[in-house]
Amino acid sequence: MLRSQQNRRARVVPHPLLATVVALLLLPLPVANAQETAELNVIMQAMRDELARSIEQLELEGLEKPYFLAYTVRESEQLNAAGSFGALLSSTENRNRLLSVEVRVGDPSFDNTNFSSMSLFPSSFAFGAALPLENDYREIRRQIWLATDGAYKAALESLAEKRAMLQNETRAEDIGDFSSEEPFTYFDQADPGLPSRTALEELARDLSAAFRDLPEIFSSNVAASAANRRTYYLNSEGSAFIRSDPTASIVVEARTQATDGTVLNDSAAAHGSSWDDISDGKALESRVATMGANLTARRSAEALDRYSGPVLFEGQAAAELFAQVMVPKLLGTRVPDAEPSFARMMQQGRNPFLDRVGARVLPRFLDIHDDPTLNDDGFLGGYEVDDDGVEAGPTALVENGVLRSLLTSRNPVPGIENSTGNRRGEGPAPSNLLVTSDRGMSRDELLAEFMLLVEERGADYGIVVRRLAKFAAGDDAASLFSMLRAGPEAATAIGDASLAYRVFPDGREELLPRAELVAVTEAAFRDIVAVSDTSTVYSFPHSPAGGMIPSFLVSALSALGLGEVVTVSIPDLLFEELSLRKPSGNVPHLPVANHPSFAP
Repeated sequence: MLRSQQNRRARVVPHPLLATVVALLLLPLPVANAQETAELNVIMQAMRDELARSIEQLELEGLEKPYFLAYTVRESEQLNAAGSFGALLSSTENRNRLLSVEVRVGDPSFDNTNFSSMSLFPSSFAFGAALPLENDYREIRRQIWLATDGAYKAALESLAEKRAMLQNETRAEDIGDFSSEEPFTYFDQADPGLPSRTALEELARDLSAAFRDLPEIFSSNVAASAANRRTYYLNSEGSAFIRSDPTASIVVEARTQATDGTVLNDSAAAHGSSWDDISDGKALESRVATMGANLTARRSAEALDRYSGPVLFEGQAAAELFAQVMVPKLLGTRVPDAEPSFARMMQQGRNPFLDRVGARVLPRFLDIHDDPTLNDDGFLGGYEVDDDGVEAGPTALVENGVLRSLLTSRNPVPGIENSTGNRRGEGPAPSNLLVTSDRGMSRDELLAEFMLLVEERGADYGIVVRRLAKFAAGDDAASLFSMLRAGPEAATAIGDASLAYRVFPDGREELLPRAELVAVTEAAFRDIVAVSDTSTVYSFPHSPAGGMIPSFLVSALSALGLGEVVTVSIPDLLFEELSLRKPSGNVPHLPVANHPSFAP
């Protein structure tokens, strides 16, 4: 049995990839200064030396050697501060170095990956280690050695179990497990320094203090974050990179209740690649004041009962709708082979677009491209090389409404054998998504088309949505757990319309307190009737789905602010018919006593 063989001593066996590694060891690394040189020499040298040794020696007697090895070290330094009502709630500083090891045994057509079982689940995320923060070459190598040993033994066990399961079954999709890609090397300069922790604390205090003038807001929170992440990567094929990914964000969330008890949430966020990009206090205070005024007005706004008809998504709402409904469908996430106890869950989470390449998924006047080479004008999702060591480049996803490809990693999916260079974290993810059209309308033309559709239906008004709700701290945490309990059926769940209006033919607008969008799926996007000739650029966190993360959990994880920053550029979207209704479910009672800061 495999478990009884795991303590055998490895014997030295030459490996055909050793020549590649030897060549890689001689590759010069461009660096910025002496301190950077020392750090690179320690981390990269330890990875290179242990990789060369593992390729030569890693083999249990009578069992297969790895055909592919990869090491990734992510060095992160992060500052966080949170405030509420002018008081500092928390302030933290964190730095770590984390190693992950990828070992593939078998061959690219059939290996230990893309497989799930209950017995393997507890160890599926254990192929790594925390590395010392000091540049201690010997300790870094020791941790890499131990992690490699564990990953290799787990890979052998997974391969044996996968083969055993498939002895009695035929694979539904006979596709390879690993794509062939050209080796690529990339080394960038060190990332910029972080701001002072005091700067984040002061902004969290000052910005949250704005809610002291808003007695109708029951709770609020300001979270500020700045981080630098430095990634070191090396694999047995000759790919190597060092990449910096600096990020900064400010998220403001607020909560109140309508007069009937309906919970009302709203949020505002700013994302950038540095603290200076987003820390304009006056601009942020203006956004907070607008958000507070809208929430206050929504408390007494007339609720929507039911509506079915034309809906126009403007600005941020168009981007949020696209991000929540369409973005997960553009990812070529592999559905792993699985034992019966896992297979049903995995298949329920299968992306329907895996079977729709070549089919129309949007109106013929819309295109979608992903372009990680963009790095200015508010595009924050760019990078030079993905987490598989594959060179980044643009990908045409939808042309004239027809789905041409999906974003993939090196795990092939049906009909797409090679990587698009979009592995970010545990699986494929977008970078900068551009939704474009050659038939965009001016604002006046789009509003006229909207009103014409309202008139044709004989309706008194149409609905314009300008912002969708996200899962915020507090009440919406319950909604998040409801999504997790619902499982794959929650894949089409999207946030409520948090800023929406009835719009009448004379141009008059009436604010809605909150409205629930009903059954909006990717199919609805085929029926978009018109778009604007201007676009909104909007950034948000997206959590990639990996082999052990069902795709229906992606939205839930992203809602918590986890994942990589993705940017969408998208026009306003006019749908001929969508349905909205008053939020379903019971509502909590209003607070018994008044807000203590404003009580007489």
